[in-house]
Amino acid sequence: MIFKYDPATLREELHQKGYAHLKDVLSDDFVGYLKDFYETSMKDAENESEDWKIAGKKRQFVFNFPSTEAAREFKTGLARLTGIDENTFTISERHLKVYDEKANPYPAPHKDRSASSYSIGLPVFLPKGSTVCLFPDLDAAPNTEDHAVFLTERDRPDIEKIYEKENALMLNESVGDIVIFLGSALWHERVRGAGTAVLYVKVNGEGVDPLGENIYAAAM
Repeated sequence: MIFKYDPATLREELHQKGYAHLKDVLSDDFVGYLKDFYETSMKDAENESEDWKIAGKKRQFVFNFPSTEAAREFKTGLARLTGIDENTFTISERHLKVYDEKANPYPAPHKDRSASSYSIGLPVFLPKGSTVCLFPDLDAAPNTEDHAVFLTERDRPDIEKIYEKENALMLNESVGDIVIFLGSALWHERVRGAGTAVLYVKVNGEGVDPLGENIYAAAM
């Protein structure tokens, strides 16, 4: 079992705001699996995605669910939450991200690639102060590029102080939570991320799978 309660209880909030914070939603067994996966990945690095390693920021490991049943439960729960049809529910990325100890604590906010309609974060290890920060009041037009785009001084002359603004929403999530947001539309970033480990599963309902990581492809 992955979920302690039905993720769809926050469906209306997600659709209204473009983000939702599901507190204490993950079962103890699944949290334990995430921690074991993290420890194993750091030890042997067999599933490390070298193509997506970002020097000085984070390492990334392709995530595998503990069983077919767990993968199905995840799809059903998140399809109910997002409203995506289960038959077209597509994983465009499933990476355990481990942030470098020297990672910039306040990097420029970004939007995920176009295939990341929803970005779903499952914290595994959170040092003090590490959190997702969203900017729901900034331009929320979806990114149409096949790569992430970053906020620059040209977009926001006040970018150096952007995390001090009232519209910088710190979610302050905990291990056992899920945070979900419109990944390709909302500006966001991990702040004070040094040492953080978080699983990000990014999904869409259009069958777009740029990295070949959609484990549900055979059923589509």
